[in-house]
Amino acid sequence: MTYLLSQDGAPELERSRLKLIQEFHDPLSVRQLDLMGVGEGWRCLDAGAGGGSLARLLAERVGSTGTVLAVDIDTSLLDDLADERIEVRRFDVLGGPLPQDAFDLAYARLLLMHLPSRVRALTRLSRSVRPGAWVAAMDPDFSTVGVSPSSPTWERTRSVFLDALISGGWDPSYGARLAGDLRAAGLVDVYSEPVASEGPGDSLIARILSLTVERLRDWMLALGSGHEEIDEARRLLEDPATTFRSQTTYLAHGRRPA
Repeated sequence: MTYLLSQDGAPELERSRLKLIQEFHDPLSVRQLDLMGVGEGWRCLDAGAGGGSLARLLAERVGSTGTVLAVDIDTSLLDDLADERIEVRRFDVLGGPLPQDAFDLAYARLLLMHLPSRVRALTRLSRSVRPGAWVAAMDPDFSTVGVSPSSPTWERTRSVFLDALISGGWDPSYGARLAGDLRAAGLVDVYSEPVASEGPGDSLIARILSLTVERLRDWMLALGSGHEEIDEARRLLEDPATTFRSQTTYLAHGRRPA
């Protein structure tokens, strides 16, 4: 599987973007971990571990008697995490065999929207946890993104941005399907919570989107956008005088039947 925003093209920019993504999403993950009661001694799988902040959060939770397996198709940002509690492994969730009945929690944060077969991935994650244990995920729905005041330039650029995500293999509105896919994978006690905000254009979530637009610039140019339009969209996203409506991030988890 090829990741649309791999570090190969712009490593420093992508690292900056990942840092902001972690700053925004880590508190949401803490909320999920609290709801599931993740604690001392748990065995956890972090699928699509990215920059590693979730693996660190999990390691703090599980303590000296727990373990975290952090997997990703690119482990370059994870290798320094490896210690007695965190194992790092290069792995495609849709590829090789996962351990079966091995974990108390399998967590896929901002991963499923990138995959071609989400229910298959969730089914594999479900089989990796023991009966009665948890599978959790977090994914966005970009269809709610907007700015005010809007303009034809913004609307064109927003549409091309979504087209670029689709052409790169993403489902930009996947978050809204997440709870249903957890159920489709056979999980029970499914809980889903949407999180969205409206605020100034220079807010954290708006700056993340601006950097994502920049990372997709070449894709957007190929799909008919222009440099000036992309620059104007980024200016609006980073202007505190703009009112920004964020994507809706869905936090969802369910339990493998006992």
